[in-house]
Amino acid sequence: MKKKLILLTITLVILCIIGYKIYSDALSVIKHPLISSEENVEVKVNSGDSLNNIINNLNSDNKIGNTFLIKWYIKKHNLNTNIKPGTYSISKDVSIENFVNNLNNGKYNENAVKVTIPEGYDINKIADLLQEKQIINKEDFLSAIKTYNLPSYIKKDSNRKYNLEGYLFPDTYEFTKGMKAKDIFDVMVKNFETVLNTIKTKNNITLPDEKLDEKIIMASIVEHEAEASSERSTVASVFYNRININMKLQSCATVEYVLGVHKTVYSEKDISVQSLYNTYNVSGLPVGPICNPGKESILAALAPAKTNYLYFVSRFDGTKSHFFSDNYNQFLKDKKVSESNYAKMSK
Repeated sequence: MKKKLILLTITLVILCIIGYKIYSDALSVIKHPLISSEENVEVKVNSGDSLNNIINNLNSDNKIGNTFLIKWYIKKHNLNTNIKPGTYSISKDVSIENFVNNLNNGKYNENAVKVTIPEGYDINKIADLLQEKQIINKEDFLSAIKTYNLPSYIKKDSNRKYNLEGYLFPDTYEFTKGMKAKDIFDVMVKNFETVLNTIKTKNNITLPDEKLDEKIIMASIVEHEAEASSERSTVASVFYNRININMKLQSCATVEYVLGVHKTVYSEKDISVQSLYNTYNVSGLPVGPICNPGKESILAALAPAKTNYLYFVSRFDGTKSHFFSDNYNQFLKDKKVSESNYAKMSK
């Protein structure tokens, strides 16, 4: 009897120790869920990421404690799971509540910089902007872009200036000073994928991966050629109509990409420049995208208007709109009006 009592006592003591250990570990996770040998843990939230995604990613990197307990605690206490994209630097001593609160309210680190990439920026312009914002050196950015592991839907072509051109989605981002180029590419390409899927779903568009590249090339041309958003699908129709009758696109925007200089009017010498991007020389689409198009231009390339137009020319009347025509004689008339308006504006 005495031995049984001693054994029971020992068992109870062991169970108490185990219970206390479990309680202590649980309390520790709740108070300090993050794990790091550094003072701060970097947490990256991409557009479309959920709080559970972030917790799982941190778990994969061994930077967070018991994920089951953490998720249970968040659900039990009905914490706000709506999080904002950005790159965060969060203290390893933060509690679960404060960790979630930081992600809710976009409390980034002091090295975070908000950057707006305008629609139609090409990769060189993006690199210039990021260097200006002290996020990354331009040369490092451009060097890394050439070795980036491309998603399967992006065509790999040694004739292209940059294979990622067209796929760094223009938007407002939260980047960090000193951020690695690969991480910047990951965020922008992920955003491109999210926006593209939204466009396809909302507009009931089916697009196989092997057709995507030519659509983004078209979208990049539309981005530069259509000044008024309402005309993007019409401009796209003109270029598709030209392709259908084996007529050269003759887009000045492609000449600008080759020359690296914007001009209101391009000379005969300009449009004769030898390049696989110059659509005054090559038939069909250029060898690759000429910029990174926005959402409206991508939609225009995927769902162009149905027209018979083969020509368009800027009105130069302050409306940012164009004359559209389906025959060359009308185009010549429109061009005369355009040139007259331009002359008046230039005075």
